[in-house]
Amino acid sequence: MNSPNLPGLPQAAEPSAADAIADALDKHKQVAEEIKEVAEELGVVHAVLDTQILGDANHEDVGEAVARTDALEKRLNESAKVLEDATEALEQEVKALQAGQGS
Repeated sequence: MNSPNLPGLPQAAEPSAADAIADALDKHKQVAEEIKEVAEELGVVHAVLDTQILGDANHEDVGEAVARTDALEKRLNESAKVLEDATEALEQEVKALQAGQGS
């Protein structure tokens, strides 16, 4: 049996802080992309509902749903922007950590 803490042996299997942050950053980017895609799809749904259904006065609930999709789209877009800014900050941190490890 090999012990992971034997003196003198490299600990290559143990991820560094930079690796852990880089992995989190990759997941962060995936989620950010998904949020952008959902916001875009929601915008399309809103446009279709707004142009195709809103003219019918008998669909009060649909009108409220259309207004809600618009509000949700705006919230998603705002969240995507915050996530994008955070992603950029994480990228800078990963680069700084990796540069420090390479020295």
